[in-house]
Amino acid sequence: MRVNKWGVGVILAAAVLLTGCSAGASDKPADSKPSSGASQEAEAPKTDCPELKEGATVDGGTLAECVTAAMTDTAGFAAKMTTMGMESDSLYNPADGAVQTNTPFGSIIVIGDDAWVKSSTGEWQVADTSSTDQEVLALSTAAKAADPSDPMGVATTLAGEYTVTGKSTRLGQDVFLLSGTSESQGTSVAMLFELTSDYVVLAATASTEVEGQKIESVQEVTEWDVKQEIVAPL
Repeated sequence: MRVNKWGVGVILAAAVLLTGCSAGASDKPADSKPSSGASQEAEAPKTDCPELKEGATVDGGTLAECVTAAMTDTAGFAAKMTTMGMESDSLYNPADGAVQTNTPFGSIIVIGDDAWVKSSTGEWQVADTSSTDQEVLALSTAAKAADPSDPMGVATTLAGEYTVTGKSTRLGQDVFLLSGTSESQGTSVAMLFELTSDYVVLAATASTEVEGQKIESVQEVTEWDVKQEIVAPL
């Protein structure tokens, strides 16, 4: 995780874990992609992505590439996250390099190389990672870490093997349950993804323990392939 402070920092750290952990955005050519009303028989991305089926294993590096390609090939999407009993919501427009996240502690907006933050009691301001205000500092750190080109935060965090353990449904689509464990700066994180057959993550659960405290973050896509309204606040 990029932010390791307790309080605001821990909540945002867990959010960052599932919403992107590196900088920059990318534009990728469009492939077929699901929408809320799309066929459940969508094909895998046109890369070296293996077919998902029960019992299959996928290398973490391959999974990262396939998920990143699938998640950026969309007009936009919305997701909600529950971390330690607290809810937040996020909007993504990968092609615009845009992310907006609203938490109980404040909000962040990232558009390209620009980032803004707003604490729960303050006004919008340019992100400042040298701020002496702990809330602004935590929000600014999360804003700088957010990556619209890797909306689910998997490109640099997955290692080892992930196994398809079953199937379910999400947003009216069939999904495969893919589980595994990732290491992030010496911390073991158990991951469970709900993927469509073409590697779109419609839900992800990350569980870890920090200083004896269990932290679980559950992210669920609530709207897929719909451009979101993300505008600069200043």
